[in-house]
Amino acid sequence: MTTIGRKADYVKHAPNPGGHTCHWPGCNKEVPPAMWGCKAHWFKLPAILRRKIWQTYRPGQEITKTPSREYLAAAREVQEWITSEASPEREG
Repeated sequence: MTTIGRKADYVKHAPNPGGHTCHWPGCNKEVPPAMWGCKAHWFKLPAILRRKIWQTYRPGQEITKTPSREYLAAAREVQEWITSEASPEREG
């Protein structure tokens, strides 16, 4: 099992060919493919959801395009949270 520290090191040094944007709906900020999103939106997520993304992320999945079922479930949970808890009218 890869530690979160090793995953973070991988993400920091992963190649960035461009063309990948933040996964926050409506955000067009480019981020490296190994990153879920831009810094501002990443830190808008509750720590528990960020942890789930880290725990289920496998270094290289952005290259092979084969994320685990667990990662996809965590990503869906994040999108559901954004839709229900971080909608524009709630950010007021």
